[in-house]
Amino acid sequence: MLLLKTTSRSFPLGLILFLYIYSASSFNLENRLPIVKFNSNPSSYFGYSIATHTVGEYNWPNNTKWLLVGAPLDKNLQPGTNHSGALYKCPITQNIDDCEQIITDGRRSPEGVYEPTFDSDDIEELTEPSYDEIKEDQWLGVTVRSQGLGGKVLVCAHRYITKVRENRYGQGLCYVLTNELSYDEVYEPCKGRTVQRAHEDYGFCQVGTSGALLDDNTMVLGTPGPFTWRGTVFVTEIGGEYLERDKNMYYGDHSDTSSPVDKYSYLGMAVTGGRYFGERMSYAAGAPRSNGHGQVIIFDKDNRNPIPVHMIIEGEQFASSFGYELTTADINGDQKPDLIVAAPFYFNKSEGGAVYIYQNAKDNLPYKPTLKLTGSFESRFGLALANIGDINKDNSEDLAIGAPYEDDGVVYIYLGSRNGLNSKPSQRIQSSDLGLLPRPIKTFGSSITGGTDLDGNSYPDIVVGAYNSSAVVALLSRPIISIQTKWRSNEMKNIDPTKPGCSTDLFTNLTCFTFEACCSIDPYEQTSANKDLRLMYTVEAETYAPNKKFSRVFFDRDNKRSNVIKREVTVRTDGRLSCQRVTGYIKENTRDIQSPIRLRLNYTLVESKLPDSALKSLNPILDQTQANIEFEGTFQKDCGDDDICESNLQLNAEIDLNMENENYALILGNQEEIRVNINVSNSADSAYETQVFVVHQKSVSYIAAIKTSTAICNRYNETVVACSLGNPMRRGTAVQVSIRFDPSGLELDERQLTFNIFANTTSKLIGEHKPEVQLDVHVVKRAQLTLQGWARPEQSFYSGEVKLDNSMMQMEDVGSQLIHTYQIYNEGPWKAPKVQLTIYWPYQVFSEKDKRDKWLFYLEEMPVIENARQGECFVPSEYINPLKLTTKSKSNQIVDDLLLGPAPFMMRPMNKSHFGHRSFMEKSSYSKQINSEETSSLNRLRRDTLTRIIRPERFMDIRDNKNKKRDIVELDCNKATANCIKIQCDVYNVLPGAEIYVYVKARLWNSTLVSEHPRADAVRIISTAHVQIPLEFRVEQKRTVEPILVETRAYPELIDQQRDTSLPLWIIILAIIGGLLVLALFTYAMWKCGFFKRRRPDPTLSGNLEKMNEEKPFLNSKNNQRVF
Repeated sequence: MLLLKTTSRSFPLGLILFLYIYSASSFNLENRLPIVKFNSNPSSYFGYSIATHTVGEYNWPNNTKWLLVGAPLDKNLQPGTNHSGALYKCPITQNIDDCEQIITDGRRSPEGVYEPTFDSDDIEELTEPSYDEIKEDQWLGVTVRSQGLGGKVLVCAHRYITKVRENRYGQGLCYVLTNELSYDEVYEPCKGRTVQRAHEDYGFCQVGTSGALLDDNTMVLGTPGPFTWRGTVFVTEIGGEYLERDKNMYYGDHSDTSSPVDKYSYLGMAVTGGRYFGERMSYAAGAPRSNGHGQVIIFDKDNRNPIPVHMIIEGEQFASSFGYELTTADINGDQKPDLIVAAPFYFNKSEGGAVYIYQNAKDNLPYKPTLKLTGSFESRFGLALANIGDINKDNSEDLAIGAPYEDDGVVYIYLGSRNGLNSKPSQRIQSSDLGLLPRPIKTFGSSITGGTDLDGNSYPDIVVGAYNSSAVVALLSRPIISIQTKWRSNEMKNIDPTKPGCSTDLFTNLTCFTFEACCSIDPYEQTSANKDLRLMYTVEAETYAPNKKFSRVFFDRDNKRSNVIKREVTVRTDGRLSCQRVTGYIKENTRDIQSPIRLRLNYTLVESKLPDSALKSLNPILDQTQANIEFEGTFQKDCGDDDICESNLQLNAEIDLNMENENYALILGNQEEIRVNINVSNSADSAYETQVFVVHQKSVSYIAAIKTSTAICNRYNETVVACSLGNPMRRGTAVQVSIRFDPSGLELDERQLTFNIFANTTSKLIGEHKPEVQLDVHVVKRAQLTLQGWARPEQSFYSGEVKLDNSMMQMEDVGSQLIHTYQIYNEGPWKAPKVQLTIYWPYQVFSEKDKRDKWLFYLEEMPVIENARQGECFVPSEYINPLKLTTKSKSNQIVDDLLLGPAPFMMRPMNKSHFGHRSFMEKSSYSKQINSEETSSLNRLRRDTLTRIIRPERFMDIRDNKNKKRDIVELDCNKATANCIKIQCDVYNVLPGAEIYVYVKARLWNSTLVSEHPRADAVRIISTAHVQIPLEFRVEQKRTVEPILVETRAYPELIDQQRDTSLPLWIIILAIIGGLLVLALFTYAMWKCGFFKRRRPDPTLSGNLEKMNEEKPFLNSKNNQRVF
């Protein structure tokens, strides 16, 4: 793993004087005349690291100042390399391409010894890289540091690789150059240390990722790679006499057992140092990935290994890279160093990057920051930090912070002060605002250095790098002129708004006031005494304040009537006060006579012509922290002896709506407007500019206020109505106002309206309760639906032969046509956004004889919706005319009209689209509501689109008017006696009073009834339907809509039934003949047996027997025979 470092309060009466701290977009760094240097190789990363360096000693007359610039991807002077990195020195000139590369690499002998060699002409000879090293992509110039005047220079290549047989180790190296920028020493602190476990030891140290040269002649090298990127720091002395200095290499603990950080913490990504805890030097090192959020480890200088840890500072946010960049500065001038830590990847919804200030207090650094600065979103604010010295001569060091990814790059300047670092930048320097640029610069602010006076005007300057454009920019500081600003007046207290005129304009019909704007300037240079300076003073009334768009004041009675006045004056630099008189006028009809009039006075220097070069004398600039003041004037008020208006407003409000469940209820469709009644009273001092505000939702629009009071109401914006109640509203008065609102714009998903009502005044409010009320209104959407249905024709007949399905060619072969009609009616008062009609359709019936399903109501086409704005029905396509039968076109339309119309005289063409225009209705005697028991049964049917039947239900105990039992079969979806499919129709935006019709057209399958119920007296075939509004629309109904049944009765044609069931004639004839033959044979057999022979009595005895009442022989029971 290789690392690349990349509530309002009233003010007392009288005049109040403020010191205005001005946050200027331009202070004393001259961005119009930058010194710019470019590299000829646009991909060299020229400017990735920078430093300013002075060759010479203190008090030397001819010291030379250089810009030192690292270009980690540039071609080095060393032969045999292409992009190993380079170090440049650039003179302080206006030329853009006069930088010169400094010799760094090429001094290593094959034996590994670094030593310059020269030819006979005393020209240094450079050698190619040795066999045991890799220079390409070593990133020489990733770190460049200078000790400044008379000191040394550090330049590092953290990706430098050494080869040991087949192994490669990225240990890194650093060069130390002399004050004259020649070779001094090379440092490879990881060289010779164990690499047996590669990155788990010292195989990838990456020394020189960061570095610092401190004022005690010590060098600190950040080394984030040892021991699986735990990281550490190496410290050694580089200054003073070689034989006398401590040449030991000290390091922070990075072992597996006692390191202050864990693996992959990258300790050493940034380093700095200072005497934070007294006289002893300490070293701070950033570990941006430690514990996820980053840490800063501070070591105490001690001549032993490992260097002891003094304290650990924790980061704030996960993955913010706290400790990615560090610097040290005395930001409050107490001669004690303060620590500044950057977290450039800190983020929230509106910010990107953070810088934390740890201000030293009594030789101690706090664990929590004393100040936190943040940048704009995704700007990487804090990617570069620099102590830029004291650029405004206030004895406190100042800070520059880079945000290279805000636009094309921005640098922010923060000034130190006696109270610490100012939280607002004194200057924002944007790449696009730089002058004299030959081409745009990107990533401006990716590196920063400062603290060196480059042009000799005694003010330190800064240098900014832009590696993505291979450029560096030097910005020089302008001399600062100290100014004292004052004002004076005796007319700005208790301004009487009812009295016109003032001392400078006695005859005006407007109220006015006068004051004097004053300033004094001391000499700012030895040669500037009694010099005349041209200044511009600006007075602005009120609109400079945030959220203040209009002013009650204007200056000068000209046509412009502006609230801003600008005048040019000449001031002598002798310290004497110079004053100018200004008159202000109060505008007509000014209502706010309670709050003070606030004004701002500002002086700026009228500059002479801009020079063509920054190296010529730069124009001075006024100290903006002293050139601005704010002051104010007050009105005369009816507020008692103390002149403080203390008002006590009471507010009551109600809404003119009915209550439901202890809440106001707005029933949409019934109420066309909402009326809010408000009462405001005042029981204390006069209330100036008294207003009541009603805050409402956008969906409710303001209509007007009822003209029953003196209140004046207007729409303030889309959601606020403001009513003026009086100016002033005096003690003991009350005002009533009634405001009308239109709720027609309510959104479908709005369930509640909220009216926030509050009263306000420019007077001071007193009392236990604030004058504010919140009223909630429950929005009721109520649409009562009804559902009715009927069948046409109500009665059908079946007869004929049983035909197979494959013999059907046309719809007329199936049987008679029928239509079930379902009517949905919305009684209101609100529309139904969506209505769902569900129909269970008796599609088939199970045959016990044939053990299969047979057609019953055969669907001809998709159901049709009429009188709807938008709607559609859903039926699986396999149930719509699955046999693909055709229809005789001649009579089809006429049959449709007869079936759909309520009577023959209403026959007319029916619109076959989903959206028709019928308005008739006729109730069938066979349509009825379903009771609760049937509803439960229906719910079971809803589980599937197609429901299996149990068996046809027969009613054998039904009798006709002759008390004869009748056989009636019922095929009902609700009772599961038929196979049913679910038809769902969705209708949208059903308005109040709308009638929607849904037609389901089918054929009664004749063969099924003939074969299954030939002797039935009647067959009742019933479809079931129910309607609902989906719950997600939250539309109420006062009563539940019960499901309905729509019935078609089918009767057999009895004549045809008898003919069909009678025996053939030939069978009857044969049966008669057979019967006669059997009778003949039986008679013959009886005759043979003597059955037909009778014994006749003797005639002589016949009379005696009858006379004596004796039985005749044929009556004798003993005979047991019948005599014929």
